[in-house]
Amino acid sequence: MNWIPEYKPTDFGGPVESMQNRAGKALYKNVTLVWSKPQLLELDEEKIKPFFEDDRPLLYAIIRNHHKMMRKNLIAYIGLSTNPKARFQNHPTAKELAAKRGATSLSYAYLDTGRSSSRIDTIKGSLEQIEHILIWALWSQHDLRNDRKVFTLPGMGTKGADAWRIINDGYRFSGTMPREIVYPWMLTRLGKDRSKKKLQT
Repeated sequence: MNWIPEYKPTDFGGPVESMQNRAGKALYKNVTLVWSKPQLLELDEEKIKPFFEDDRPLLYAIIRNHHKMMRKNLIAYIGLSTNPKARFQNHPTAKELAAKRGATSLSYAYLDTGRSSSRIDTIKGSLEQIEHILIWALWSQHDLRNDRKVFTLPGMGTKGADAWRIINDGYRFSGTMPREIVYPWMLTRLGKDRSKKKLQT
């Protein structure tokens, strides 16, 4: 992606967390995800039975490792579930990945409501937006198997989207999970600035 260095982030006039609209409300919703230590995903009589702390809606990442990989902890799939204990009873992609040689593992994250914005209206709707943003943020660095939400930008669907500042905490995926994602933002590619006048002496 050689074009990236040509673009510069636009100066929005302050840190994301302090940006407000004219009514004094924060422009970006802050959300913190605390990713769990990965657990191995293994097929047991053609079933996968991961452990979850409780039944709250969550995001999850399926991770692949095998000895021939040039890099470790590559994320193969990003998903969400409103009923995590039932989700993996029928998850063809997870089964396919778990059947491959090498280790397949799972990390999950609940939305940390204590460290997140009070303006988050629904957990499920928020996680759907965040899942989409994560897929877009990770696809070029990982070999994601997601076949949905990759042909439209986050927020371009029928339901629209909010502005998000996503903080990823907990397990670090060997440094490949972004620590922070700000969506949306603005990039610009500037031309040569010829606006300065020469002073006559």
